[in-house]
Amino acid sequence: MSDTTVSTDLRIDVQESGSCTRKLTVTVPRERVRRVRQSVSARIAGSVRMPGFRKGKTPANLLERQFGPAIEQETIERVIQEAYREALQSGAHEPINQGAVDNVRYEGGDNEISFDVEFEVQPTLDLSRVEGFVVERPGDTIGDEEIDSVLERLRQDRAEQQPLEGRPDYGDVVMVQITQLDPAEGEESEPRAYRFELGEGQAIPDIEAAIMTLAPGEEGEFTVTFPEDFADEAQRGKQERLHIRLNEGQRRQLPALDEEFARGLGDFETVDALREQVRTGLQEDATRRADQAMRDALLGQIVDANPFDVPASMVDRYLDFMTGDVPDQNGKRRARGADEQERISQLRTFMRPQAEAALKRMLVVEHLADREGLRATADDVDARVEALAEQHGRSASEVWVELERSGQMQQMEAEITEERVFEHLRAQNTVSQG
Repeated sequence: MSDTTVSTDLRIDVQESGSCTRKLTVTVPRERVRRVRQSVSARIAGSVRMPGFRKGKTPANLLERQFGPAIEQETIERVIQEAYREALQSGAHEPINQGAVDNVRYEGGDNEISFDVEFEVQPTLDLSRVEGFVVERPGDTIGDEEIDSVLERLRQDRAEQQPLEGRPDYGDVVMVQITQLDPAEGEESEPRAYRFELGEGQAIPDIEAAIMTLAPGEEGEFTVTFPEDFADEAQRGKQERLHIRLNEGQRRQLPALDEEFARGLGDFETVDALREQVRTGLQEDATRRADQAMRDALLGQIVDANPFDVPASMVDRYLDFMTGDVPDQNGKRRARGADEQERISQLRTFMRPQAEAALKRMLVVEHLADREGLRATADDVDARVEALAEQHGRSASEVWVELERSGQMQQMEAEITEERVFEHLRAQNTVSQG
């Protein structure tokens, strides 16, 4: 699609090379080029002194002979900069990335200048259908086994290591000394000390099995076989004779799940009070995940029913943020080694479809918020701040200042807007409970 417009003395040809891509071909007439060139020449003439002439009085022909290429280059740059800005304003174009200037055509002197510039614009959404969809909200019921699992992790985190008595088992930490009895030619048979946790895959299974036959202070000779999936292919299936001594072992001593343990974790007088707090936290997380899954599913159906493209530059910026590869204000990225660059490149390729899907969902929410007048109002924000203040026993002004300082106020407004959009969508679609 192409459209030609004339703004003041510029000729502007607009091409839509894609739904989000615009290409402008801008032609600047000779008269404007002449004026700019004269201005550039005057500036240079006023700043240089040539032998035999007063400053600013150098004849034009000598100035051109001495500084012609510099005058021409600055003329081109100024003409393109001014014409590009005017072309955007005349067509109400709003680029979302830096336009790429290409194919500059100029024969020098007072001739016209034309150039191409390509940029991307915000996608135009036409959400003709946002109702009548059926989505399932995943279940969010919390069972006792999930609470037990959290409590067990809390006990594991607060376990103490006690000296091992008797033979070790999986989960115990052992300090061993291992010596090869039949070293390869050229290798020394020196004992080596190791410390690791049994069952974590830090030693091959045969070595762990041998260690578990020993008590601290005991030693023995063992034949071990390297597994067929061992990382070093040369070692796969190979047998070795080893002398293993178990110097020391430690076993985790888990605290009892009692009132003392509960009080040590916070303001809990009983284990039941602790369990209830864990249940509340798990339920909030489960509810949040179920709501988000339902929202993503509903937005996915809306996007499928109303397809649109996402500008590549928008996806790239999203990936910059997600991979931590954000350029500085000058557009330069942090220097990285070849391996790290390759890793980031592969990660960006892998994440690109996910980034495009996430951006489409975000754009749908933004479009509906504007179209249906669902953006968070000042009253909505005030009510949320007051609720937070009451929940934490603080004044609303204190919470407001803290949110402003931490930059979370905009995030709160976005969350409220999103909630209002989904309240609107839920009323028009069917959500079943899984």
